[in-house]
Amino acid sequence: MSPRRVPLAVACLMLGLPGCTAVRQVLGQSGGTLGQYAKEAEEAELRAAELRKDCDTLKARAITFEEESAFGGAVSVNWVSRGGGLTRRPRAQALHVQLNKIGKNLAAQSSRPDLPWTFGVLQSEGINAVSGPGGYVFVSEGLLARLDNEAQLAGVLAHEISHITRKHAMREYQRYLVDQCEDAVRAEKSKPLAKAASTTAKELDRAVGGLGQLLPAGELRGLFKQAAGQVSIDKWGKEALQAFTNGFIARLTEKGFGEQDEYAADTEAVELMAAAGYAPEEYVAFLSKLPDKGLSTEHPRKEKRQSLLRAHLAELRKRAPDNDFVTSVDLSQTRVIPLRDALQAGTPATAAHTD
Repeated sequence: MSPRRVPLAVACLMLGLPGCTAVRQVLGQSGGTLGQYAKEAEEAELRAAELRKDCDTLKARAITFEEESAFGGAVSVNWVSRGGGLTRRPRAQALHVQLNKIGKNLAAQSSRPDLPWTFGVLQSEGINAVSGPGGYVFVSEGLLARLDNEAQLAGVLAHEISHITRKHAMREYQRYLVDQCEDAVRAEKSKPLAKAASTTAKELDRAVGGLGQLLPAGELRGLFKQAAGQVSIDKWGKEALQAFTNGFIARLTEKGFGEQDEYAADTEAVELMAAAGYAPEEYVAFLSKLPDKGLSTEHPRKEKRQSLLRAHLAELRKRAPDNDFVTSVDLSQTRVIPLRDALQAGTPATAAHTD
């Protein structure tokens, strides 16, 4: 039942309004009384009001670097698991060394060069790249197998770096936490009538959004209060952290980042590429190889992304290199670098997991 209808149900019972027959039947079948129901509804409203305060605090709070780092680590472990684990192909160590050299060179050009950047390769044969807050970036074996040159890889890494520096995942994390808290408010308000209808406690707990299916409602409400009180996410407990991370990743996989976030990551990516000496046109070309479906998260159509990038690169070429009031990106000094030996596609050592 909608939270707005709980007080209405009490009113219609007391005043004998039309359409209350079903509610009377529920109370009658459960042996409940109007007074008992009204008392429980009032208590539920008070609990919901207290929880609402936590939700409002969550909306306004500032996320600390420690929380970003802890959450990023949990998200990254999840991505690695979904990607079939880290690569086991021959010369995996040399591959990771080279990948980290390229990635950290690009990250050094970004607005957050001091993050503890970590780059890795997943066993998945899907064409995928994912990232976790705090500086974690992963590409799949399937993506490496489709590269023509190092510049294309640089573009993919720069795109994920930009998601991190712009804190796109952290904004989604904040929205997800608030949405789950507001779901808990609605569920709290609905409990009295659900109880009168003989709904089980387990079913009531599951009314709290996606997280309600993974954690008891009482524990979940405590988690919201902790988060509102700036308690670090790494102190939530293993089960709570895992449940929250799973829920967040499921939502991100289904919806992805917003279109504007993806476009912003693309445009910043080509600038990072150019700053590191890579030809940004190669990233635009590589987007053609992406499947329309099957990426780890939803993305805008590649044709629109390519069109916007070509327009952005044309604008960069028009800017005077000595203009101090715009970002200076010198596209004349960029190159197409062949894939180095360690990045060459090889036969995976084990069967790969497909995203």
